[in-house]
Amino acid sequence: MQVLEKKREEIEAKVNTMSDFLKMEYLESCLKSNPDINIHKYCYKKLSDLYENKIMYSEAAKYMAKFEELCVGAKEKIAAIVKEAELLIKADQYDSADYLYKKAMSFADTAEKFEIKRKMVEFYKKEAANFEKSNKISAALKIYEKLVHHVADAERNEARKRMLELYNKLGKVKEYIKLKAELDGVG
Repeated sequence: MQVLEKKREEIEAKVNTMSDFLKMEYLESCLKSNPDINIHKYCYKKLSDLYENKIMYSEAAKYMAKFEELCVGAKEKIAAIVKEAELLIKADQYDSADYLYKKAMSFADTAEKFEIKRKMVEFYKKEAANFEKSNKISAALKIYEKLVHHVADAERNEARKRMLELYNKLGKVKEYIKLKAELDGVG
């Protein structure tokens, strides 16, 4: 696709007249034809949003990572990394998401670290609840097994009780018995 627009405002105006898949193609062309960093940032962010709306989370995360590489300020960089991690969680790439949360914390001060961890825990809980509502028990269990390592005390017990319920629903007797014994204080 040929790109005649040279300024971000011109590109934004043209993008607003297109369908989503044409926007994706056009923004890709803009990235190839225009060396301006601000335009690249806009294109990467917009592409990430478009792919997220189309439930193509891995692609959305890829563009968010490229956006993050162009971020200069710590707050903007942290926000981009956290968003990328959330997209990876939606794409069932939990290990990569955990790595990104740790990366975000390396840029943060103490108060921001607490906020990042809180966001991560809340996002994991929300995703697990969504899976439970749509009766994807195995996927929800996978998230709770990940989440239990990131929370403490009351939240950990709450997550473990959810896991117990899910083990029971899935017929995972061995895991159920082991966790039940731990929760009852026997094991």
